Amino acid sequence: MATVKKSNKKKIIIPICIVLIIALVAGGIFAASQSRKTVTVSLSEIGAGDIVENVSATGNVQAGVSKTYSAGSIATCDEVFVKVGDKVKKGDKLATFNTNELDGQIASLQASYSDSSAAYHTALKNQKENKQKLASVNKQIKPLEKKMAKIQKANAQKSKTTTTTKKATTTTTTKAADISAEGNASGKNDPILPGIDASNDIASDLEEAVKALKDLADTISKLSDDITTTNQITREVMSRIAEELDKGTYSPEAISKAAGDAMSDAIKKGLIDETKLIIESGVAVQMIEQAVKSVNWAAIGKSIATSDNATTASIELQLAALYAQREIFSLGASTTTLNAQRQAMNAQKQALDTLKRTQSELKAGWVSSVDGVVTECGVESGQQTSALQTGIKIENLDKLVVKLSLGEYDVHKVSVGMKANITTAYGTYTGEIASIAPTATGGSNSSVLDNVGSMAGVSGLSSLTEKGAGVECIVTVDAPDDNIIAGFQANVEIQTGSFTGVPTVPIESIVLEKEGSYVYKYNEEDETVTKTKIEVGAHSDFAYEIKSGLTIGDKIVTTPGQDYKEDTFKVKVK
Repeated sequence: MATVKKSNKKKIIIPICIVLIIALVAGGIFAASQSRKTVTVSLSEIGAGDIVENVSATGNVQAGVSKTYSAGSIATCDEVFVKVGDKVKKGDKLATFNTNELDGQIASLQASYSDSSAAYHTALKNQKENKQKLASVNKQIKPLEKKMAKIQKANAQKSKTTTTTKKATTTTTTKAADISAEGNASGKNDPILPGIDASNDIASDLEEAVKALKDLADTISKLSDDITTTNQITREVMSRIAEELDKGTYSPEAISKAAGDAMSDAIKKGLIDETKLIIESGVAVQMIEQAVKSVNWAAIGKSIATSDNATTASIELQLAALYAQREIFSLGASTTTLNAQRQAMNAQKQALDTLKRTQSELKAGWVSSVDGVVTECGVESGQQTSALQTGIKIENLDKLVVKLSLGEYDVHKVSVGMKANITTAYGTYTGEIASIAPTATGGSNSSVLDNVGSMAGVSGLSSLTEKGAGVECIVTVDAPDDNIIAGFQANVEIQTGSFTGVPTVPIESIVLEKEGSYVYKYNEEDETVTKTKIEVGAHSDFAYEIKSGLTIGDKIVTTPGQDYKEDTFKVKVK
């Protein structure tokens, strides 16, 4: 009879399953216990209290009265009567100087200032004349532009109403071709202006002529800085050109020579002051002749002669000349050049006055204007002074002050006359605010520092960083003694306000975030706390005044944890 053996595998599997079941049950129990775990907190009740508000900062102890004497220029020191450590009285002589070296500098600056002043007043006179000339030119331009517009309108209307038959057009074209062929065969060109191709575009010729006339006016403007002289040159040259055109002269060489002769004659007759020209008169005449010669006078003549309306071309030329003059007068009438020359004149005057004042002070010698001690002496007998070095510095150490730098949140809390406590390594002193600067100095990083510092009850953080912007505040020291020394630091506490019977919250109960200040408020009904935003006011080292968000009798978490992950959750109260 066969025997069946029992498998050991079944015996092994059963215990393993039991272990897994136990592990799962234990894990579930642990997870459930963890989920039921609540945060244990201590509570504080909001009540009324008193707050004495202070602003605290660290500053440097300095002499209350000081005076620095600097040469501000190069001079020779004749004699020095003091040295570092000497006590001086108001009126004591400190040093004397020889200022002969400054005489040459003053004379040079005086000449420069005179030249700048003359140039400015000439420019001012020219500006007035240019404004008058500009008004006159604009007055001439306006009726011509109206006349031109009327003529162009009439020509346009005439062109619309004119009709020709195809046959007449063909006949006219054929005759014109025959005449042209005949002329070319006989070796002749345009009978009106020899050498000119009548097929050129008249409007294009006029445009080029207008540009050339503007270039001519620009050339004239460069011959002199005197507006009267340039105006006279313009009148003489333009007048002679008009005469030549009226005579039917269109040769560039002939018109150029006529313009040059007109300018030479005007100089000889004294109509143009040769001394007012920037360059020699001969060169000026050559420049005019070259500029006039560059104009396509033949094209202008052809435009006048072949135009459907000769009056139109004539007005175009008149306007071109007036537009060119208008550009010159507009430039001269502007304030840009005048302002630049005025600034140059004022700069020269300032430099001259400063040097004269420096010379006067050095000639009189340095005399102390305060009682005090000589703390710096950088001049020596027989040696030259430097414009950059400190000469002699006197400080009255019987009167001491502390210079602070207050951030934008703290400076609005303090005012002149407020009392202060000053603490050094060896003593405590009383004092008061003597002055507050009207503007801040330094960088722009203090706003973040002061914001956080103000909320945390720490004042004057901007004074602790080189980059922080701050407002300078001077605090006097009452009855200073030998224990407070200029050059060392001192801690200053300024009482800025006292608030009695106001709702307060402990500093340690507040959570500071970028968006504002928060506390965790307790709800007795469901035993939960909720993150609640509050507005705070005055503060001391221990508490803040509550402006909104909480009322007296509310309960809050005394010291909130840093790891709260929910805004509302169950708590267990100690």
